[in-house]
Amino acid sequence: MSKVTLNENSLAAWQSQNLEQMRYEYDLKPESVVIDLGAYRGEWATEMYNRHMCWPIVVEPTEYIRDFKHGLIINMAAGTHVGKMSFGGRSYCTSIFEACDHEYECFDVNELIKGYLSIDLLKVNIEGAEYDVLNHIIGAGLHHRIKNIQVQFHQIEGVPYDKWYKELVTKLSETHTLTWHYPFCWENWQAKA
Repeated sequence: MSKVTLNENSLAAWQSQNLEQMRYEYDLKPESVVIDLGAYRGEWATEMYNRHMCWPIVVEPTEYIRDFKHGLIINMAAGTHVGKMSFGGRSYCTSIFEACDHEYECFDVNELIKGYLSIDLLKVNIEGAEYDVLNHIIGAGLHHRIKNIQVQFHQIEGVPYDKWYKELVTKLSETHTLTWHYPFCWENWQAKA
């Protein structure tokens, strides 16, 4: 059984109401900067390319991203440092919170963000590591550069994820507004004007 899960009620509502389209509805242009942390095979990034003609930056440590054709690939894990990270799980749910049996190279995501004065959309789906990575971005003040943060927060067995979530919400609320929210499933934070 996985230690990293989504909220069953939120996921059921998300699926029954066919809300997936919200993840693609942004005011983007071909020159918009879109970063996809946890891209898996690049399905979301491909749809963003198809709809908006933007050239996403996809970040994914596994081999599943290697055939992605519609943007820049960073074939490493998004982290808070340069080095290696231990992971468990395979393919769709590779996580640092699962029983670790393999390693991937990682990089400091802040170094990527620093390369852009403005990021139109940062999508984060990194199987529990979102708490550390978002705190790292906020701690450096780089969230001010990001217009929209679309994130899948996860429930993690054995750690105080709900406390971590509340702390992040407090920080994000200072600079961003929650525009849609399905707890521990998907949500979006938009920069305040």
